[in-house]
Amino acid sequence: MFFLLLLLLLFPAPASTDEGWFDRHSEGWFWYEKIPEPETNKDEAKQLSKTAADQPLTTSWIRNNIGHYLDTAIDHPSKKNVSAYLYLDRLVKEKAERFARIGKQVIESDPMLDENARRPISPAAAKIQDDIASQAKERVLKSIAKISGLVFYYQGNCRLCQLQVKTLQAFCNQYDFSLIPVSTDGVLLPEMGPSKIEPSPPETLNIVRYPALFLMRPPDDIIPLRQGILSLMELAEQVLQAAEQHHWITPEQFNKTRITSDTWHQKMPNQIIPLLNKASQAPSITD
Repeated sequence: MFFLLLLLLLFPAPASTDEGWFDRHSEGWFWYEKIPEPETNKDEAKQLSKTAADQPLTTSWIRNNIGHYLDTAIDHPSKKNVSAYLYLDRLVKEKAERFARIGKQVIESDPMLDENARRPISPAAAKIQDDIASQAKERVLKSIAKISGLVFYYQGNCRLCQLQVKTLQAFCNQYDFSLIPVSTDGVLLPEMGPSKIEPSPPETLNIVRYPALFLMRPPDDIIPLRQGILSLMELAEQVLQAAEQHHWITPEQFNKTRITSDTWHQKMPNQIIPLLNKASQAPSITD
């Protein structure tokens, strides 16, 4: 009896029939219990958006209503109706003019937006930038030529292959590239010099038409450039892009060969977000 009374004193019966804490299992353990998130007032957000659209003379309001005023002026061309539309039309033009004027100021003061910073508008300045890029291109291509060469798969009876030979010779002479010509039909092109004969090229090259040109860096790096005809300018561009993509040259070296300057960078999207957030807080029509 004594032990029974002791148990009753230590563990009194619940005052109500509601489930106890032990019956609610893990309640109170923060890694189990889900804290309810505050509800967002979607109706309030919609109301704010609707209020902005309903504010007279804002761009949103004009967009939604100018058609009505135009239709009214055409169907009932009284002085009052026509004046109402023409005033709205003039307001739109004023807004566009102000936007263009401020936009011009913003662009000219921000190199990230100014096309003149990417490539000079002045013909004389553009010519200088073209010359700088051309010199950089020659230096970079000659540096690539020191670690790689071209592999040219052709068929001697292919007229397109015969035409491609002249471009390859000019390219190799200008940038000091070595060239390995390979005939797949056994017919050699004398102007190519000594050629290998390989009736069955490796399947990994996936050659489906000729001429087929590859950039190779010993011992086993081989990059497809083009299956078909390439001009001298296209060939130089393909080699530069392939070398940059495979990290044979640095992005800085590659960018120096461009006739436009790279004023944009990967961090720009993160910098734009705060600007967009501030701009979303639109001022009143009188500002």
